[in-house]
Amino acid sequence: MLQRILLTLLLIMLMPAAALAQVVISDEGVDITREEFEAVLATSPDKIKRRAANDLGDRFELITQLIASRKVAATAETLDKDDPGYWELQFKLLTAKEQFMFERLVADYDLPDFDELARERYKTQKDKYARYPELRASSHILFRSPPGEDRTELREKAALVLEELRAGADFEAYVQEYSEDPGSKKRAGSLDRWIRLGDPKITPPYSGALFEIDEIGGYSEVTDSQFGLHIIRLDGIQESGYAEYETVRPKIISDLRAEYKTLAAKEVRARFHLTDDAFIDGDAMEELLAPYKE
Repeated sequence: MLQRILLTLLLIMLMPAAALAQVVISDEGVDITREEFEAVLATSPDKIKRRAANDLGDRFELITQLIASRKVAATAETLDKDDPGYWELQFKLLTAKEQFMFERLVADYDLPDFDELARERYKTQKDKYARYPELRASSHILFRSPPGEDRTELREKAALVLEELRAGADFEAYVQEYSEDPGSKKRAGSLDRWIRLGDPKITPPYSGALFEIDEIGGYSEVTDSQFGLHIIRLDGIQESGYAEYETVRPKIISDLRAEYKTLAAKEVRARFHLTDDAFIDGDAMEELLAPYKE
C-alpha cells in the first residue's frame, strides 16, 4: 500500500508546476493538491477510501501518512552528488519511471482474437493440451516391512499368498487376513483413487507394477516399496484420450496471450536500443572499467 502511494507521489512530483492546482493539505511547506489527493484515492483499496470517508480518525491517519511520506521524500532534495546515496536514489527513481512506462507501452499493444490460432494449436499440439492419460484403480495387500529389513521370509510368504490368489482364493478375505495397511484394509484393500503412471502421490514401484498388469482382475508380481511388499490387483481402467477443444481452450488462449505479451515486451525494448548515431567515448570507457579487468 505504502509503495503504491509513494510511486503515485513520485510521478506527481515529476509533473510540471503548471499542472498542479488547488492545495487541499499543507504542513510545514509541504503541499498536497486536489489532483494529487484524487490520484492517491484512485490507487487506494476501497476499504481505505470508505474508512476515510466515514471516520474522521481514519481520515486523519490517511492524511498523516501522506504528509509524512511527502516530508520524508522532500528530504531527498537536500542530497547532492557528493552524498554516497545520491546516485542510488537517482537509479531507483530511474527504475521506477522505466518500469512504469515499460508496462504502459506493453499494455498499449492490442491483443488480437486468438480463437482461430487456438484452434490451430489444438490440432497441431493436441498431445500437449488435450491428451489425458490412462488411469487405473487398484487394491492391494501390504506385508509391512521397514527399509533395510531382511525380507526373505516375508517375500516367500507373499509369493505363496499370490500363488493362492491366482489360483482363485478370495482376495477380500486375504486382505483381512494378511494386509497391514489399515486404511485400505477397511475398504477391502482398495486405494479408492484413480492412478496415472508416474503419479507423484503414489510410490513409483506401486504405480509401475500396477501398469504392468495385463487385465482387470489380474495381479502384479510381489512388489517392493519403502512400505514393504505389495500384491496389487487391477480393479479398473479409464482409457486415455483427448479432451474437446472447448475444454482446453482457456489454457491455450492463456498461453497465447502470454506469448504475445512476451513478444510485445521484446518489441518495446527493441525500440529503445542503442542507435547507429550513438556516441561512446571509448577512452573514457577503458579508463572507467580498467579497475575491473582480470
